Amino acid sequence: MDTTTAKQILTQKEPDNLFEVVQPALKDPELRDLLVEGSFDKNETYRYNCVRVFFRAIAARPELFYGYWDHFARGIDSPNGFHRSSSAQAIAHLAIVDKERKLDPIFDHYLKLLDDSKVMVSHYFLETIELIYCARPDLQNKIVACLLNIDKTKHPKSRKDLLKADVIATVDQIFDTLSPKDKKKVSAFVENQLESSSPKTRKAAKEFGKKHA
Repeated sequence: MDTTTAKQILTQKEPDNLFEVVQPALKDPELRDLLVEGSFDKNETYRYNCVRVFFRAIAARPELFYGYWDHFARGIDSPNGFHRSSSAQAIAHLAIVDKERKLDPIFDHYLKLLDDSKVMVSHYFLETIELIYCARPDLQNKIVACLLNIDKTKHPKSRKDLLKADVIATVDQIFDTLSPKDKKKVSAFVENQLESSSPKTRKAAKEFGKKHA
């Protein structure tokens, strides 16, 4: 598949053959360039399709996209919330192939995405932070502390309560790897959400309790 054909697919609304672009992109650097650049495009339909294909591709072969690290590192400071979201997720996917440890100097800054002005950015940050947790054992303590400190963010209470459902989903994924001390902290945090103002978070807390009782 050449870039012209790929772009024709990516510019359509809900194309049935959208994910046919994934495998060609894994073989063609020009298509990978197209997807990465398209993920920051102003056209919403094109950007959305590029992002969907891009994340399937990067999940399959993250090493093919490591060369774009600096592009995404800059993206977490973009004034555009969609760009920050995509960049946050991309960095999480790339952590496993980060042989140059490019994450280290930006990691504390990266964690501040939990306190982003757009709830969407914080949501996608939380949705993929588990990838960094698994890839970088040396950063696990910082990640757990970040998750459990969500009440210290500047989000309004209603937004915090909603985001705590994402926090619970993340700690559920990593719970079996936690130290006994952190398991107690996480369990206490989740138990406190049984009275959350968010129905989604209350439900997540109940399901967590049943699973890890």
